Amino acid sequence: MDVVLLTITTLSLAAAAGFGFLSWRVGREERERDRARVAALATAMSPSGPDTPLLAGVAVGSVFERTTDGLRGRLMIKVAAGAMMLLLIGGGVMVSSWMSTSSVEATKSAAPLELISMRYERKGTTLTVSGLVKNPRSGVKVNGLTAVVFAFNSNGAFIASGRAPLDFNALAPGDESPFIVNVPNVTNVARYRVTFRSGDTVVRHIDRRSNQVQLAQAVR
Repeated sequence: MDVVLLTITTLSLAAAAGFGFLSWRVGREERERDRARVAALATAMSPSGPDTPLLAGVAVGSVFERTTDGLRGRLMIKVAAGAMMLLLIGGGVMVSSWMSTSSVEATKSAAPLELISMRYERKGTTLTVSGLVKNPRSGVKVNGLTAVVFAFNSNGAFIASGRAPLDFNALAPGDESPFIVNVPNVTNVARYRVTFRSGDTVVRHIDRRSNQVQLAQAVR
């Protein structure tokens, strides 16, 4: 991360320095041309006397002609500015992608969440699953946690699912949070399974409700 940021910062500073030098150079050339035009115009308009030599070969109209050097310089400035913007945007996208990937990898390699308790209740055609989940002290902080419940019939076929954010959807190591998930419009429910997600990423958890700890498999 530090190397990426250092590289992007160095390239940005180099691009900014080059852009500044190019702007200064084009501005200096513009000022020199302006002074030359003013001097030529003053010479052309000054009254000619016996001691004032005529300026041969100077056309007054040419003083006001616009050369292509200034346009070329402005084009170079625009190209340099566009290149610098592309560099900054590309660097930002790369850093954002790297941070997102690192966050996902950290979540996958961290200690799994612990399901402390869970129970269900039937109210008409609605299945309500509630429980308590804990982030162990050896884990990492997880943000945006959501509990997802999948319902299955007696044949093991998937029926429906429901999801809801945890009461405290950001869990630091050692924190606990209750959850309540409703699965509506279900009748023939034989079993259910709960998983936890952070955004689109499945967060592993283990079932601490029994003496034998088993790694919970996410249903996708």
